[in-house]
Parts: sequence; structure tokens; C-alpha cells
Amino acid sequence: MSELLNLEEPDSDQLVARMCSVSNSALVIGSSQSLSTVDQARSDAFDIEVIRRRSGGGAVLVTPYRQVWFDFFVPAGATLWEDDITKAAIWAGELWASVSALFVNTTPTVHGGRLIADRWGKLVCFAGVGPGEVLIAGRKAVGLSQRRNRYRAHIQTAALVTAAEGNPQDELELLSLTPEERIKGRGVLESRCCVLSADATTVADSLLDALGVD
Repeated sequence: MSELLNLEEPDSDQLVARMCSVSNSALVIGSSQSLSTVDQARSDAFDIEVIRRRSGGGAVLVTPYRQVWFDFFVPAGATLWEDDITKAAIWAGELWASVSALFVNTTPTVHGGRLIADRWGKLVCFAGVGPGEVLIAGRKAVGLSQRRNRYRAHIQTAALVTAAEGNPQDELELLSLTPEERIKGRGVLESRCCVLSADATTVADSLLDALGVD
């Protein structure tokens, strides 16, 4: 899993899309999150690897078939390049919104403002909302994170999809929380997160179609 977060960036002057598939589960924490937010004993009990990513934001539980994960690389100066980091991922959100619309009965929206994150949003990625992220009836279906240098912007995206029940069921199971906090946090996640009603393969194929990839 860690190798997917540390893959070499493509050296290209064209937009590059990269689909990532995971074979084992991991809790991915943001660059500014302390390791003390993770309950290491619980993570070990579930055999969940804990990994830090280079971009900010809250924790994300990554497991096989739970999400569809695409990275996009936009070279500086390209048509889709945007100097304003708040606007830079809007196009990716609009792409995902068009795909998400295939699996819901309402029109997805793309958040165009700055990051909105209370305590839960800072703790768990899908409990907050940032620029370019996709909402369905006000609930987040696609999360984005971004980092950039003078050569390109790297936009990571993940959509939650229908998957078989597993353990742990969400990020809260692996964080340093009391049982009461987990109950409260789960209510927050249920009110703020939306899962696309399709399996990972179907959603991934739909995004590839939207990109014009055979």
C-alpha cells in the first residue's frame, strides 16, 4: 500500500490519469496528523497498516473494493492548470460529478469554496469538505487531496463505493477515541458521507469512459 503513495510522478507535459488498486488495507493519515490520533493496538489487532501521506487532511481507511482511487497529474501551464489552489481541482470534481450522477437519483454538486472541517472533519477525511470534492444531497461522495510543485499538480481522488462488509467498518474503529466518541462520530459520518450504489469495477469503468479510455 505504501508504494502507491510513493510512486514516481510521471514526467509528461500532458494530463496523466493513474488508477490505483489496493490489495491490502491501510489507514492513511494526513501529513499534519499526529500518530497519537491512531489507536495502534486496535490497528494491529485488525492487521491494518498505518501510513502517512504527503498531503494534508484527515484519515482515510483504504481497503480493497471500498473505494475507487484515481490520481491526476496536471503539468504547469497546461489548459487545466490553475494557479489558485482552491480552484485547481474543480475540473476533477466536475469529472467525478458526471460519473457519480450515473449511480444516484439526484444531481451531484462540486464544492467550490475553501475547506470546511470541524473536529470530525480534521480527524476523518470524509467528515469534512474541501475544494473540488463531490457532494450528493449535501453528503460527500468523492474526496480529493492535492499537492504541487513548480512542474505539476498532483490531485488524488477517491470515491466511496458499495463493498462487502468488513472489519474495521470505518476509520473511527482505528482512532484513539472512547466508545462514546465512536458512537457520536459514526453518526456524524453517516450524516456527511455518501456511498455510490455500485461496485468498484463499475465505477472505475465509468470514469475511464468519461476520460475517453477504452
